[in-house]
Amino acid sequence: MSNPKEIKRRISSIESVIKTTEAMKMISIVKLKKTKNLLINVKNYSDHIELLFSDFFLIEKKENIQKNKFFLIEKKENIQKNKLFIVFTSNRGLCGSFNSSIFEKINFLFQKNNYSYNECMFFSIGKKGFDFLRKRYKIYDKKNNWINLIDDFTIIHDNIKFLTKKLILNFIKKDFYSIYLIYNNLKNSLFQEVIIEKLLPINIENFQKKRKKTEINYLIEPSKKEVFDYLIPKFINTKLLKIFLESSVSEHTARMISMHKATENALDIKNNLILNYNKERQTIITKEILEIISGLESLNEKK
Repeated sequence: MSNPKEIKRRISSIESVIKTTEAMKMISIVKLKKTKNLLINVKNYSDHIELLFSDFFLIEKKENIQKNKFFLIEKKENIQKNKLFIVFTSNRGLCGSFNSSIFEKINFLFQKNNYSYNECMFFSIGKKGFDFLRKRYKIYDKKNNWINLIDDFTIIHDNIKFLTKKLILNFIKKDFYSIYLIYNNLKNSLFQEVIIEKLLPINIENFQKKRKKTEINYLIEPSKKEVFDYLIPKFINTKLLKIFLESSVSEHTARMISMHKATENALDIKNNLILNYNKERQTIITKEILEIISGLESLNEKK
């Protein structure tokens, strides 16, 4: 067994670990509350944008929709052409299986669908995802890959706007034919699910299911095309922003739970070390008492 000094040093280091994990837990709680409030507002805005799309597709004629081949599809299609996957991960670790579950999903996706590595490109929002993807997969625009997640929401919003413009431009140029989003969705405080969602082209059926019919007679000005061209960037930008915030909520929740478990484990280790320290101390005291008694007995025998 270790000597008391070594045990005491280990107890001191465990106490510093407990302080660190408790501090990280509290930081995650504060960030989680802030992100949840932002997510509520963005969700409300996103719902209204999607309702506008639903109404637009219901009042628009089928022939006019078919002319828009850039952003719309009428039926579920499996296009075996260039795909772009936007992956939402974190910058830092210590958040349990938040990042690893996404990486497992990506590997499983390639094995299941037999995707060609040349036909799939990845764009990572988060440093952990970029570090994983660059070693295995084809990265979309390595020079301008946005990998830094900053706590300032205004900067994040501006970055997503820039990313939206870039995606629309490359999509029109047919650098890729479909865009998918891979992110963690928080089902409850103990369970997260990795979601793969198609962003572009837009499936009209998904919007038509939300509203089977509309009795509103819209007056669209200046024209349907201009309104549609205005709604597309708004829809993509809002969708990316909403999913980014959902991913952030999942990350902070995962880190909060991980730090809580780490604190509990550290407390258990500390209690065991204190118990060992007391046992060692008692052993040393008992040994010293026995030495004193045996010394006194030997002196008495000599007398």
